[in-house]
Amino acid sequence: MSFPLRRSRVLLAGAALGAATLLLFGLRAVRGPAVDVAKVTRTDLLETLVVSGRVLERSKASLGSPVTGTVAEVLFEEGDRVRPGQLLVRLDEAEALASLAEARARLEQVSGSGRRIAGEELRQATLRLEQAERDLERLAALRRDGFVSARDEDDARSARDVAASAVASARERVRAIAAGGADERAARAAVASAAARLEQRRVVAPGPGVVLLRSVEPGDVVAAGKVLLTLALEHETWLLAQPDEKNLPSLRVGQAARATADAFPERPFDAEVISIAPGIDLARGTVDVKLRVPDPPDFLRSDLTLSIELEVGARPRALVVPLASVRDAATEPWVLVVRRGRAVRVPVVLGSRGGAVAEVLRGLEEGELVVREPDRVAAGGRVRARPAPGS
Repeated sequence: MSFPLRRSRVLLAGAALGAATLLLFGLRAVRGPAVDVAKVTRTDLLETLVVSGRVLERSKASLGSPVTGTVAEVLFEEGDRVRPGQLLVRLDEAEALASLAEARARLEQVSGSGRRIAGEELRQATLRLEQAERDLERLAALRRDGFVSARDEDDARSARDVAASAVASARERVRAIAAGGADERAARAAVASAAARLEQRRVVAPGPGVVLLRSVEPGDVVAAGKVLLTLALEHETWLLAQPDEKNLPSLRVGQAARATADAFPERPFDAEVISIAPGIDLARGTVDVKLRVPDPPDFLRSDLTLSIELEVGARPRALVVPLASVRDAATEPWVLVVRRGRAVRVPVVLGSRGGAVAEVLRGLEEGELVVREPDRVAAGGRVRARPAPGS
């Protein structure tokens, strides 16, 4: 008799458990599914304006040689990063180097032995003039005493004049060859000219950049002006945003911004407005806004598409909800509010937006609970509010 009794007790316990389970599920069904909610709160809102933008193309430089010659060396490859003044292409320099060596030798001659020779020539010419003047004085005395003819005196006077002219010429030569004189200036100019002709046979980077295109190989005979390579010159990275003209009153130079590339959404970066175009694009009704990127990430490329969030103002103690909880935000915005266990559709009037939240001007009260993902809930249905951790 004990066995049937135990079996009856087990059956009763199982029935009770089943009834409890059915009751629990029934209560949950009546109360509705659990949904994530967010509380409507007040906070200091940083008002932002989100617009599309792109990375502006960098300046390009096409480099060539100003002279015709044979290429001796090509010292770069496509994609290489170059620094200002870096030698990229060198033409044959043999003739230019010889001309420079000759000009330097001439300058050294002028500055060294040339001055010594000119000084010695002046000294010798001065001695000859002194001797000619003594000869003329002696013959003039003899002519007065009748010992020599007038022709002899005239010959001595002519010799004295020739010697005086030689001294004048030697003095002029010394002045010309002296430091800073005409000969030295001419010699230095010849050296500078030869050095410039040598530099014309060397193509160097005008600034920092990246080689985009190489159009030359060693041994090529290149004409003056032929493009040998193309550089993308590096400068500050700039962005271009084109907000609607109605936002013009909210824009100003110096505004902070946050940009995100569509291809790298997990790597946002800072930017700053540096200029606002004085005119409006009539076709699109937009204004060009240029931004500077102080610390550009390595993935930026010319014309890369961006989403740019401009900080246009602040709203203290604004009533806000998560943007994710708002539907039809651009037309007739609404949210689902949990009221008395049901998801009630409530139209709202939005104000400023900042980051992941939007200001609510009308429609909600502080402390109300809005459904975070309204697309997963039927309006009017029963729901159980499940606040997010920390909310």
